[in-house]
Amino acid sequence: MKKIITLIVPISLLMVACGSPSTDTQTQLETAPETETMATEENTVIVALVSPEEDISMGDSELILEVQDNTSGEVVAVENIEVSSTMPMEGEEPMISKVEIEPTETPGQFKVKTNFGMAGTWNLAATVKDEKYQGENEIIVEVK
Repeated sequence: MKKIITLIVPISLLMVACGSPSTDTQTQLETAPETETMATEENTVIVALVSPEEDISMGDSELILEVQDNTSGEVVAVENIEVSSTMPMEGEEPMISKVEIEPTETPGQFKVKTNFGMAGTWNLAATVKDEKYQGENEIIVEVK
């Protein structure tokens, strides 16, 4: 009898532990908010080209991008952005240019170094990578 009890007790505990959660727990799990920050109008930002203001020439270029609040236009300090530089090519894959990004001394501004290998329309796709702020947009530049 002792042997049966020593087998039944651990099996019973294992069954209880592995059993399905109560309906209260299931409801809490189903309605729990996600841990990722959802973009709202309050924390949505855009990335704007602030320099150069004059024409952009073909070849090596240095641009200054600024993260701005979507509603007020004020500069927002963020830690990180991603930028890609592409030139659409009719009937072909887009031309891609390597991009180097580093923050400037001004919070919310980033220095972007790239090489525009051809004159024409280039697209800078910018995505804000920050816990508090969300945003992405495409900046179209004409390279001479």
